[in-house]
Amino acid sequence: MIVYLNGRFCPADEARISLLDGGYLFGDGVFETLRLYAGRPFDLEGHLARMASQLEALEYSWRPDIRELGDILDTLVTRNEWNGMDVRCRITVSRGYDGGELLPLLDHGNITPTISMVAQPLGDRLVRWQKDGIAVEPLPFAYVRGNFPHLKTLNYLPTAMALRYAARHGCDEALFIDGQGRILEAATSNVFMVREGSLWTPPLDLGLLPGRTRSMVLAGAERSGLQIHELPFTLDELCRADEVFLSGSVKEIVPVRTIGGVDVAKGEPGPVTRILQKEYRRGVRDALGG
Repeated sequence: MIVYLNGRFCPADEARISLLDGGYLFGDGVFETLRLYAGRPFDLEGHLARMASQLEALEYSWRPDIRELGDILDTLVTRNEWNGMDVRCRITVSRGYDGGELLPLLDHGNITPTISMVAQPLGDRLVRWQKDGIAVEPLPFAYVRGNFPHLKTLNYLPTAMALRYAARHGCDEALFIDGQGRILEAATSNVFMVREGSLWTPPLDLGLLPGRTRSMVLAGAERSGLQIHELPFTLDELCRADEVFLSGSVKEIVPVRTIGGVDVAKGEPGPVTRILQKEYRRGVRDALGG
């Protein structure tokens, strides 16, 4: 597999970063994961705009250039012979190292960052998820993303631990719940439920990541005439919903079949979820020109 690192393309097993890179030592960096349809990136502008905002919050001077990164993506797809394939790609920016202090406290914005891209074709598992739904497992303890819930930083350990916990219970995703028993999000997704024909999702001010796909789902629901509630709800309310689904840039919209081993409704994807899946795909086709 060919990857991109700091201006060059190379085999993944030859890619090297400094042991003193701020991303490695301190999790000082951000990332974006996006999907390419038939080798063409979807919502690249939106992802890079969010990355630029996050880099500003972390006091980086470097900003992503959509033309430059778009060209890199095209080359990455071509070099890996993935043209015409659906691909997931992660763009990572970390602090780098300038030869001075390991944890610079001043002028750190001007350190040359480490820029990398890693891509991989999507398998058929996601197609099954979208068709049949998945099982999710609530974490048995309160979860708080941290002091920067709006940032996709390189501190991914809580997410990795949550996914491993879910996997041990035979599930594909984990649900995060705060200290007051309110649903926040899933490990790699935003959470939605359908109740009496209305769409519900947790509000951002609870401390969750404002997903790019989340905003698109809400826009699609509005176009479909659904009443939308961005309000808190509990695990018990979620389990009693008519439908539950998750959203993410790569997974799109995935129905939830069971929560903690309990069937959601009849344990089958519901009609509103199917409508929003089609609406989302229509948006992708329109954006990419068919």
